[in-house]
Amino acid sequence: MLEAALSAVRTEAILVLWVLLLLLLSAASKGRAYESAFRLTIIGLLMALAVTAASWDSTTEAAFDGAIMVRLDRFALAFHFAVLVGALLSLIPAWEYLRDRNLLLRVSEYCVLILLACSGAMLLVSATDLVIVFLAVDTLSLALYVLTGYASDRPYPTEAAIKYLLLGAMASAFLVYGIAFIYGASGTTNLLSLGRMVPTQPILLSVGLGLLVVGLAFKIALVPFHQWAPDVYDGALTPLTAFMTTAPKVAAIASLFRVMEAGFSIPQIKLHWALLLSLLAALTMTVGNLAALPQRNVKRMMAYSSIAHAGYMVMAVLALDEAGMTALVFYSLAYTFMTVGAFVATQLVEKENGAPAMLEEWTGLAHKNPVLGWSMVVFMAGLTGIPFTVGFWAKFLTFKAALEAGYLWLVVVAVLNSVISAFYYLRVAMVMFASPPTPQTRTVAPWRLAWLVMIVCAFVVIALGFMPTNLWKMGETVALAP
Repeated sequence: MLEAALSAVRTEAILVLWVLLLLLLSAASKGRAYESAFRLTIIGLLMALAVTAASWDSTTEAAFDGAIMVRLDRFALAFHFAVLVGALLSLIPAWEYLRDRNLLLRVSEYCVLILLACSGAMLLVSATDLVIVFLAVDTLSLALYVLTGYASDRPYPTEAAIKYLLLGAMASAFLVYGIAFIYGASGTTNLLSLGRMVPTQPILLSVGLGLLVVGLAFKIALVPFHQWAPDVYDGALTPLTAFMTTAPKVAAIASLFRVMEAGFSIPQIKLHWALLLSLLAALTMTVGNLAALPQRNVKRMMAYSSIAHAGYMVMAVLALDEAGMTALVFYSLAYTFMTVGAFVATQLVEKENGAPAMLEEWTGLAHKNPVLGWSMVVFMAGLTGIPFTVGFWAKFLTFKAALEAGYLWLVVVAVLNSVISAFYYLRVAMVMFASPPTPQTRTVAPWRLAWLVMIVCAFVVIALGFMPTNLWKMGETVALAP
């Protein structure tokens, strides 16, 4: 039993062991082994990626008292891959950023918390019991609360961390109450057992499910439970924002899919939560895009953009079938590359004190730095959903899955929102190319690792836009797996 349990959490176990190794290194070096800690973290993430790839053709389950608590299947592995890729792409450019901002003093703690956040996110995707879901959410959240306030000598990260902690604690309370109501109505917290039950107390179960959805909606930043996200994403260090807007978000949405598909797909129960989620999806994409329109702070604009994309991804959850699963896997990976790339470009243009550059300070930037200019155009086009980028196929698959599931009105709302988003995404490209540089135009940081990550992300967005077949087939393989 112990061997099966460890096998089901093998990737998480690797990261936890790596956390212990980093803590020992930090203690032995009295916190001075900055570069060694960073390199070890990269190696740990690459090892976890290798184990994820090697596990692709196997399904492992961990059971307790006859109930399956954790399931490591292709669905979980696909999102483990997305989480680890998001962590790697955001961590690699963080080294130069932290070094030049004189923030290396606690870099070992930064790396440890990133690994703990990844392990919580991966366990969240694999969980098939609501108690494990709660424990995974708290592991992920606690690491992110501390990471948000990493630069504690500066006002913005500290303010962002306090807001995140207070609102995150409230979200956890909703989650716990929801689980308690569900247990009271059914006598179990196991999703697979719930999926086989005929509800005897549907009202109590619906109340619990509603509270559960609210708790997860906070973590995903769905409107109207998004109030923390713009301030936290804007206030946190930019490499961390790149991580927070990708890995934890896609893991929480994947968990929402698994919770609904495994435990609450009974038609009389689905009727209630599907209506709630469809309204939240419509509100999220609309409010996120409309709030991004007037933003002059590009980093804050990207924060609202990430909220809007959560609304699009929830459409795949609503489909709750093979097409929806395929779309969710595809969208999550595409979104990770596009968003991390955009935040890395934003990081390169930041002021020396870490303050974000205003839109006016991007004027003519493409004339001074063509590579950055064209990379940003690729990311903005992909996030808009323009053809020949991976973002187009991500939206196509998601809208198609929602349409086939009967959500015509929601697809119409999503298409209109994509049109709205083009105004603020393409405005960034226009500002960079349409005018010559001005005295306000920022000087781009000469960080080689950040440039490398940005170029790799831009290449992937274009390459998968022209050749989406392999990623598409990967999503279908996940959906068709037993």
